[in-house]
Amino acid sequence: MREELIATLHENKVALYRVALSYVHTEAEALDIVQATAEKALRQVGQVQEARYLKTWLFRILINTAIDVQRKQARRNEIGDESLEFMPALTTIAPEMRLALNDAVADLGAKEQAIIRLHFFEDQTFADIALTLELSENTVKTTYYRSLKKLEAALNGGM
Repeated sequence: MREELIATLHENKVALYRVALSYVHTEAEALDIVQATAEKALRQVGQVQEARYLKTWLFRILINTAIDVQRKQARRNEIGDESLEFMPALTTIAPEMRLALNDAVADLGAKEQAIIRLHFFEDQTFADIALTLELSENTVKTTYYRSLKKLEAALNGGM
């Protein structure tokens, strides 16, 4: 199982980094989160029953680690341009809108942020997100659409 985990880490290193970067916005912190995720996964690889769940298990560890880091640091008010290159969905949006969108996403709850980031920035399906966050697919969909409405209201109200 350890070899499969290492292969899964290599296959998903860019996606793991992008998700981490969407939480902390600095390259060094994102790399630290990915490294901590890899360390935790390697220590606990015996907990995974089937290799097909490795990817969702890794993203679950990453999200929990990123949330822990967020709790320990002060909320950042700006998103650096270097982090935008790893979020292709944001590169075509005007800088003012990127900042407003980042602030609006940061104001969402942890579960809402995770769902938005995984679906919007990583193009994960609702089924994959449900596995990663250990929620039902319908809960993921409901939370996603409710979060979109919150984001729309925040962006329309803040402009």
